[in-house]
Amino acid sequence: MTGNREYRWRLPTLASYQGQYFYMALILIVVLISSAWVGQHYVSHTSEEQINRIAVRALAEKETGKLLRELQEIQDWLGNQLIEPGTQSGSQLHFLVQALEKHFEELADNIQKLGHKEPLLKTLVPVSRLSRFKTDIATFLHISSNNVLRFPGIYIMQPKSRAILDALDNIAVQLAREHNMSRFTHLVYQARHTWLQLLSEFHLLVANRFSVFSDNPEVGIDANSKNINKYLHQMQQQLVQLQKARAPASLQLTDDLWQRLLENVKEWNQYYGNLLENLHSERWREDMYLYKTSLQPQIQQMQSDLKQLQDRLFQQTADDITGLTNIASRLSQTIFVLTILGIFWILFAYIYLKIRVIKPIAETAHALREEANGNSDVIIPRPKLAETQDLVEAFSEMRRQVWKRQQGLDHLAHHDPLTQLPNRLLFMDRLEHALNIAHRHNKMVALLFLDLDNFKKINDALGHFAGDELLVNVAGRLQKVVRSSDTVARLGGDEFAILLEDIGQKAFARNVAQKILKELQTPLEIGSQQYHISGSIGISIAPYDDNQPEDLLRDADAAMYEAKRRGKNNYYFFSSELLQRVSRQLDLEHRLRGAVLKKEFLFHFQPIVEADTGKLIAVEALMRWQPENEPLKYPAEFMETMKSQNLDLSKKLMKHLFSQVDHLQTSAQLEHDIQLRVSINMAPGALRDPTRHSGVITTLHQLKFPSHIILEITEDTLLEDLATARALFSELRQLGIPLVLDDFGTGQSSLNHLRTYPFDSIKIDREFVRDISSDEEDAILVKAITQLAHSFGMKVVAEGVETEAQRNYLISIGCDYLQGFVISKPLPMDELLAFLETVET
Repeated sequence: MTGNREYRWRLPTLASYQGQYFYMALILIVVLISSAWVGQHYVSHTSEEQINRIAVRALAEKETGKLLRELQEIQDWLGNQLIEPGTQSGSQLHFLVQALEKHFEELADNIQKLGHKEPLLKTLVPVSRLSRFKTDIATFLHISSNNVLRFPGIYIMQPKSRAILDALDNIAVQLAREHNMSRFTHLVYQARHTWLQLLSEFHLLVANRFSVFSDNPEVGIDANSKNINKYLHQMQQQLVQLQKARAPASLQLTDDLWQRLLENVKEWNQYYGNLLENLHSERWREDMYLYKTSLQPQIQQMQSDLKQLQDRLFQQTADDITGLTNIASRLSQTIFVLTILGIFWILFAYIYLKIRVIKPIAETAHALREEANGNSDVIIPRPKLAETQDLVEAFSEMRRQVWKRQQGLDHLAHHDPLTQLPNRLLFMDRLEHALNIAHRHNKMVALLFLDLDNFKKINDALGHFAGDELLVNVAGRLQKVVRSSDTVARLGGDEFAILLEDIGQKAFARNVAQKILKELQTPLEIGSQQYHISGSIGISIAPYDDNQPEDLLRDADAAMYEAKRRGKNNYYFFSSELLQRVSRQLDLEHRLRGAVLKKEFLFHFQPIVEADTGKLIAVEALMRWQPENEPLKYPAEFMETMKSQNLDLSKKLMKHLFSQVDHLQTSAQLEHDIQLRVSINMAPGALRDPTRHSGVITTLHQLKFPSHIILEITEDTLLEDLATARALFSELRQLGIPLVLDDFGTGQSSLNHLRTYPFDSIKIDREFVRDISSDEEDAILVKAITQLAHSFGMKVVAEGVETEAQRNYLISIGCDYLQGFVISKPLPMDELLAFLETVET
């Protein structure tokens, strides 16, 4: 029923045209139905096979998209590792490679399901290459984690330059004290200035190889090399002149001093030549060479094969759809042939069908074929047949899904998945664009590098989900503080970068940094508790600091670490002194590694005696560094840097130093018949790390006289992990090794330490002993500490005793043992053995 009109169907008679047409058509319909049944069976079988292939290809296309994303993530990981070695997690890379291998296998299974009719697809799945790729990845990680392997050419220089400079400095200092302004003095200062210029050029040469000052390192290296050769020639001439000149009689110079300096300059030049040759080699940095020559080509080849496979799958899907429409077309043509053999009514029906049905199908098929071939301007007509309409809608939906997938891949490649902020790749692109615009319009650009303070502790305490919630919250706060034209990005972990474009003065960047720090101080509520966070910000300004994106980010990073060093929750502007400090730190780390290998570290031993009798009780082993051709160095100059050295170096150092202790105790036993006790300071790392406790016990067992060892522990070290310290102390007690609490009174909870831990003695810090003769409060405090220790059954050692008045007072209050210059300064081993003959033991 349509509207208010009712249609009733009646069987027509043969007398009527409609009846004749009806019965003739009925006979023809029976024939057509029979033919249609045969055709339908064929079409159904063929269509089902093609639809199954389309479904398998859709799964294959999905796996291909996953593989492309994972290859991009691996490439991003490798790029980040090349820029900042050591900051990436190797386990993340292993996880990505395992996922890559898994998805390659799944893709190969789907391609196998397509059968033998499409052998070309099997050749585009590069499963066989994964073995070499995984091997190269492992090699890359091994090289990237080792500085020597990563930069093989940079470790061939010898410390000749420092020996030359120290010799000239020594002479210059003596001349300055005598106010000597002779020609000889002028030549000395001239030679010193020439050598400093040569070293400056050499540092610039190495920096140019890292493209610090130029995108073309060869140009900078050639320029610096010419300057170095010029200064080398000048230096040699000036040393020859100094050799001929007459030196003041007051100077204590050896006869062959200038000749040795000339030989040092010559040797320096030889090492410099070797280094220069390595810097010109493509393999000057092994991890980058491996990445460029092997990993990157493999990734690009796999990406190319996968994209080709993706295109091939898409094309074959389009071909199957075209095949379906071709089947419909052939079916229509069969009907057309049958109608030609029939009556004019069937011809009319065919014409009608051609106009109203077949033509739209052909137009739709043509439009689909054109769209499958990449013609985006084609308009697909609205089909009238439900089956064709479903097919068009399915094809359109497939196209929409592909487009969405492509958009998703682009978003994932340029944004952080957790905070949805731009990632490092997108941030660096925007930074480069901002720098170009600022250069054209003579404007400034500021880069703020933010690192959250103590984020790891919060993350470990609350869990990774809470840590992620904190990062998302921080991202929202940063976006709220800055302008809409500025960019906030997450570079990784708890590191964020803020790009401030089109600023007129540095004060704007300072104000933004202050706003960020203030915003971060607002408590963060996670669960039912509130937590306080803070951050450290480094600021670099273009064009004043640098003009290159990577250099500007590096400068802001260095400024951030300086802000942390100054107390955290702070901001700091980059300055050239930061680069110099980093360079000096790297040089010191390199020298310390060499010093461990060359066994330049040694112990000096300071006697500890009974206060009232002067009888020698023990000696304290104090570490010193004796570089080749340099003055002796004390722990304050290198100990902080030494703490950052790896465990392997620490084991080698301890083995060498403890061999000195064994030698000293053996010599004291044989030469003086003295069982000499040696007090050794325990490294904080050995106390805090439970995995190193067994190493401490093993090392003590390996000593010749382990029962004559005393271990000193500083009070501040106990605050790191009280439970860990108590476990180690228990094991040391079982070995019968006395324990001394060092620097007592300078840390926290001192009284609790005396009550809780099994110390045999305490050491009063020199800060309290220094003024006991003149400061009544210090004198009372030292006396109180002595009485307190005695009440706990512990002995008292006063260190830093330098005057007789101090010694007399300490004896009067009952102090047990004395240590300081009034007894003896720290002595080398041979001098200490001679000292043993002069004291009572």
